[in-house]
Amino acid sequence: MKNNQKVPLSTCSSDQSFGVAVRPSCNRIKPYHSKYSFSSCARAKLRFAYTRSGFTLVELLVAIAIFAVLSALGWKVFDYLVKTRDRNSQHEQRLFILQDAYQQILRDSLQIIPLTANMNGQIRPALSLNNNVLQFSKAGVTDPLQQGLSPYERVEYRYDAVQKLVYRLKYPDLNLPNHVQPQSSILLKNVEQFQISLLNPQPLTQWPDASVDLSQSANLKQLPQGLKINVTIDGTEYEWIYSLLDTKAVVSNLQQHTAQTGEDNNNSSNTDSGQNSSNSGVGEN
Repeated sequence: MKNNQKVPLSTCSSDQSFGVAVRPSCNRIKPYHSKYSFSSCARAKLRFAYTRSGFTLVELLVAIAIFAVLSALGWKVFDYLVKTRDRNSQHEQRLFILQDAYQQILRDSLQIIPLTANMNGQIRPALSLNNNVLQFSKAGVTDPLQQGLSPYERVEYRYDAVQKLVYRLKYPDLNLPNHVQPQSSILLKNVEQFQISLLNPQPLTQWPDASVDLSQSANLKQLPQGLKINVTIDGTEYEWIYSLLDTKAVVSNLQQHTAQTGEDNNNSSNTDSGQNSSNSGVGEN
């Protein structure tokens, strides 16, 4: 072998021409030393392994745009839910106030009694309605502490169009002097319209009627058949109708009870006189 002859790098050989035993070895050839050392698949894998991974600027901008759109949509949904919750809360609060006022008027209407009142030295009817101001006598007062409270009250409903408030005034007795002030409470707020009418059975805006003779006490104790209230709050109109105590039935029951009591007294007196006469006859014998 000539000295200037090159040995292929990819071959394994044992140099014995120089009398030196050389261990056979196979030299590892780097990829750039020979283009025939790897196949096409191996070179493709090698290029993929050495390629740097990451996002391009366009991909980042697209991702940011998508995130912004989703955030905007989520914010709109969240804002709608918050506003809906607030509206529901306001509606529930307004409905609770209306129910409370309705129940209060219902309790008062069920306890109206045919008793006149002496307010400031003037005899007032059991129920009166003038200029959209309703006054009536009611029962149902309890005295658990035994403070000597009267079992009857005088109640008044009054509407203030300037402040848009409906007041409930309560007097602790049916016979009161001038210096006694009523206990005031707000029944409804933000009232746009408030109208009271009585049903007998046709609607009436005044009670007692002007044609009624108020000099007779029986006419002062008369009550209508029903009560109707029209109230408008926040553009919504409500109509409440209540049934009142039947005064005629009460008067007839009282008359029957009085007549029956008189008959019982007459019978008892006749029985006592008969017994006395019989006793006197026995004594004579």
